[in-house]
Amino acid sequence: MKIQAVKRTIGKFALWLRFYLAFLAARLVAFGCRITGRPGTSLPGVAALKIFPGLVRFLAPGYERVLAVTGTNGKTTTANLLAHVLRKAGVRVAHNAEGANMLPGAAAALLRDCDWLGRPRSRVALLEVDEGSVGKVFAAARPEIVIVTNYFRDQLDRYWELERTTALLRSAVTELPGATLILNGDDPLAAAVGRGHPRARCFGVLRDAAPEPGAGSWEGRGADSGETREARFCLFCGAALQYRYYHYGQLGDYFCPGCGFRRPDLSFAAAGVSAGDVLAFTLHYQPPASPSLPPQGGTSILLKAPLRGFYNVYNVLGAAAAALTLGVPAADLKAALLDYTPAPGRMEEFFFAGRPCTLALIKNPAGVNEVLKTILARETEKALVIAINDLAADGRDVSWLWDADFARLAGARLKKIICAGRRAADLAVCLKYAGIDPGRLALAPDRAASLRMLAQEAPEAEELYVLATYTNLFPYAGLLRRRGRRVEKGAAQGLPSLP
Repeated sequence: MKIQAVKRTIGKFALWLRFYLAFLAARLVAFGCRITGRPGTSLPGVAALKIFPGLVRFLAPGYERVLAVTGTNGKTTTANLLAHVLRKAGVRVAHNAEGANMLPGAAAALLRDCDWLGRPRSRVALLEVDEGSVGKVFAAARPEIVIVTNYFRDQLDRYWELERTTALLRSAVTELPGATLILNGDDPLAAAVGRGHPRARCFGVLRDAAPEPGAGSWEGRGADSGETREARFCLFCGAALQYRYYHYGQLGDYFCPGCGFRRPDLSFAAAGVSAGDVLAFTLHYQPPASPSLPPQGGTSILLKAPLRGFYNVYNVLGAAAAALTLGVPAADLKAALLDYTPAPGRMEEFFFAGRPCTLALIKNPAGVNEVLKTILARETEKALVIAINDLAADGRDVSWLWDADFARLAGARLKKIICAGRRAADLAVCLKYAGIDPGRLALAPDRAASLRMLAQEAPEAEELYVLATYTNLFPYAGLLRRRGRRVEKGAAQGLPSLP
C-alpha cells in the first residue's frame, strides 16, 4: 500500500512538473511572438504540447462547461456569436477566437486563460475545432455540447473526400455518449452524425423561409439551380437522396427512398427569413426536454443580427440553439445578437478610395457561391479583387475554383475583376471559361498592386469588394486599414465570415 501511495505521489509530482514547464514554455513563446510581431495564436500551444502532450486533458476539467464548434463553413461566425451571447449573459468564456482551431490552438487558448496553478479564469471553454482535428481535440477536451455547422468539400489535399471527414466526426462523437449534439439538420452529412446518438438535436430552416426577391441570397427550392451539391447519395444505404426543396448546396428537406433516412425533426427552426443588410427571422424552438419541434406549438422569438446573406441563418441558428440549451434567456439572446460585431479579419467593411469596400473570406465552392449571391443581390456597380493563394492554410489544390459558380458574374454590373494572389493566372483562366469577358479581367498577383488597380476603378464603381483566401485575408485587412479606414460599428452594418 505504501509503495502504491509513493507511486501516486511521484506521478502527481511529475504531472505538475510537466504542466509548469509547459506553462513557462508557452509564456516564453508568446512573449517572443509579441516582440517579433507574430500572431502567436498556436505556437505557444505547440511548445507546450511538446513538453506535456496531455495538457488539454489536464486543463479542460477545470471548466464548468466545455463547448465545441466544428464543420466546414461558418464555425468561426457561429463560435463568435455564441461567445458574444454568453459574455453578454455574464458568463466569462475562454475561446480560441483567432482561428487557431487545431489541438495546439486549443492548448494555447486554455493556457492563456489559466493561472500558474492551472486554474481557469473563465467558467466556459468554447473551442472552434478544425474538421480534421476533431478526434484529438474531442478526446482531450471532452466537450459536453458539440455544434456541427455543415460539411462541404474543402482543402482536398488535407482532408481528402467528405466521407473521410464525416467519418472522423462520427468516430469522435461515439466517444462522447453524454454530450449534446447540435446539428445542422438541413445538411444530410451533418445530420447523419446524430443518427442513433441519444442526445442529438437539430436546427434548420422551414420551407416558408425564403426572403423577398432581391433581399438576400436564397434562390429557390428546386433541384435545378446548377449549384455543385455534396451528399447526393445516402450515407447508410447508397440510394440517391431526394429533396422536397433546397436552400443552398445540399442543404434542404431531404429523404432517402431506400432506407428511410430523412431530415430529422427540428428542435430549432427558422421561418420568415429576411436577408437584407440585417438578418431577421422567427425562431421556433422547444425546451431542451422536448426532442423535436412539432408543426404547431413550442416557443417563438424574433431574432435579428447585423449579418448579410441567407447562409448566415444557419450560423445564428447554431449559436442560438447552443445558448438556449445552456439556459440563456431568450430575451438576453435576442439583445445580444442585435449587439453583435463580426470579428476583425474575417469579414470587414472599410472606406477605401472614396467607396465602401468589403473584405470577404472565400475558401471552397459553396462559400464562394453564397458570397457571390449576397454581394450581387445589390443592384450597384461593383469592382472586385479576387485573391487566391495555395499555401498550406489555403489548401494546395485549387481545382475547387472550377466548381464555384463564377458564371453568375458574367451578367453582373461589374467594372473590373482583378485576379490576385499566387494563383491569379489560374483564377483568370477559370473566369474566362465561366463566360466573363476577358476585357473585364485584370491580373495583379501583388496585393498592393491589386488595391491600386481597385482604387483606379473606384470613381465608376459604387461598391468595392476584396474576396480572399485565408493567407491573403489578414494582409489585405492590414493594407485596407492603412490606406483607408475601417467602418466601425454604428457607422455601417458589418458583414459576416463565410458560411
